[in-house]
Amino acid sequence: REERIKKTYEEQRVYWSKLSKRELELAGIFLYWGEGAKNMKGPISINNTDPEVLKFSLFWMIYGLRIPKEKIKITLHLYSDMNIQKELEYWSGELKTSLSQFAKPYIKESTRANITHKGFGHGTCGLLVSNILLKEKIMMAIKAISDYHADKIEAMI
Repeated sequence: REERIKKTYEEQRVYWSKLSKRELELAGIFLYWGEGAKNMKGPISINNTDPEVLKFSLFWMIYGLRIPKEKIKITLHLYSDMNIQKELEYWSGELKTSLSQFAKPYIKESTRANITHKGFGHGTCGLLVSNILLKEKIMMAIKAISDYHADKIEAMI
């Protein structure tokens, strides 16, 4: 099984490693559809506990949406029993960003010991961009894709 997974990974790595600009944009739009904040009046915002999701989101924002890295703010939701400075440094290292890009973390009064799903163990990280025109573009892309494919499904029924 391990060899099969390793072989499959290599095949997929070769196939998916070089995304075109359009493929990158589409992947980001679908990620945003699933994980992003949908309020039309709010900022572009993706939150997750998985560092790999946040790394791809950051890549999409910088290379797909052309947002300057320094314009992306980072938020953390942590628990009161976590080492706040350690978690700031962890996410800063994972995302290769300056600590100056981080907002003051939100600290939940509860502790990690009280929750059953501990995620990846470093709280929830969010990427935040205030750009209403870009937010509208993302949301209308999601709507256009959804409408188009909903019509296709209805035609099949």
